Amino acid sequence: MKKGKTSILLSGMTVSALLVLSGCLKSVDPPAATPAKAYVSIMHLAPTGPSLDVFFNEKKVSNTPFAPGNVTVAYNAIDKGAFSITFKKATSDSVVASVSAAQYDSLNFYTLFIYNTQVNGAVTAVRIKDDFSNLTANKSFYRFFHASPNTNAVDLYMDNVIIESSRILADNTFSSPNNEFAGITSGIHTFEVKLAGTSDVIASLENIELAAGNAYTLYLRGLTGGTGSSQELSLGILRAVN
Repeated sequence: MKKGKTSILLSGMTVSALLVLSGCLKSVDPPAATPAKAYVSIMHLAPTGPSLDVFFNEKKVSNTPFAPGNVTVAYNAIDKGAFSITFKKATSDSVVASVSAAQYDSLNFYTLFIYNTQVNGAVTAVRIKDDFSNLTANKSFYRFFHASPNTNAVDLYMDNVIIESSRILADNTFSSPNNEFAGITSGIHTFEVKLAGTSDVIASLENIELAAGNAYTLYLRGLTGGTGSSQELSLGILRAVN
């Protein structure tokens, strides 16, 4: 599994650094909240998009470009309030994608999901409000995002058992149940992504530890036939933690 790190310091509205990582994360405690703060995570899964600078309203809050294929390893605490979020091509004033002004409430968690609508096509950003209300201490929880713009429908398997069928590019953006976390058995697991209805494995993660009471986002990123850290087709996993 290939790993790379970048850091983005969110100033003004935030109190912590955005650390971005390609790869899987070891088990840590589930997310906890600090009163009067909202929490935001960014997933830059647009493989043919540029590196991005991040703006809250008109204020630049990143000091390092946010490269394609990277995700924040943790939620970042921000001041609650209503504001828009804009992603500009790094070191330029060119707007790549944006999220309309919305309220970010204290003690709430949000994911900003960035993806290509097609190879070399438009980059889109959407806001997802993450709901952990159904988490229990006796199970692990997961959801799956398909973010490969030239990969057809896929099935997701855990330990050779299918758990997601015929998932297509960014279907979580128009089918809200795909943003919800579903319960699975905790422990050590192997995940495989196969082309829907076939035995063709296109990406996998082996010996992944899922802790009880924790929530995870599995995501297919990159391009079929892609090479390099930002475009190689791979399966990633992100633990919800702040």
